[in-house]
Amino acid sequence: MNDKIFNELRAPIYTISQIIVAEAIAGNAFQVSSGLLKSAASSQQMVMTLTNPSGSDVQAIFDLIEISVNTTTLAQMTAVIDGTASKVSAVTAYNLSTGFLGKSPLCTIAAGGGAGVSLTGGDIIYRQFLNVEDEHYPFPVVVTPGHSFGMNYTFSASTNQGTFLFRWYEIPLSGGFTT
Repeated sequence: MNDKIFNELRAPIYTISQIIVAEAIAGNAFQVSSGLLKSAASSQQMVMTLTNPSGSDVQAIFDLIEISVNTTTLAQMTAVIDGTASKVSAVTAYNLSTGFLGKSPLCTIAAGGGAGVSLTGGDIIYRQFLNVEDEHYPFPVVVTPGHSFGMNYTFSASTNQGTFLFRWYEIPLSGGFTT
């Protein structure tokens, strides 16, 4: 069953770096930016989510999560598994392999900012109060079929704006490399 993953010594045949490079070459590396999201008043939110649909047969493995905002006021950033996003719209992701520019991800992305935007429920896996303009989150996130991952950025002042950037790989659950 695991002969594609482990050798006879029970050691991994491939490192995660090798698998990620192979998936990028196979056209399974994607990136998306939320575009400019604005807050309308104090305590407004920016939200971006990635949803891996049930039955997709892939796991989405994040390589990069980035937030860039124009604030120096206190803000709260929250990462949530299986939360519910409100008042967000679909955002188009791009394939990072030039040979597969027309290949779309199986996962869907949505983003929004301003009045009424929220990300509620689910399991909080990370929460931090920030007073910075740009932040990179290198923590690993793996989203299996039927689950979602979302980032929520709550501003404490009005007229803030910013963007999210997600980069991930869609790796088959069956193991091995995609062709």
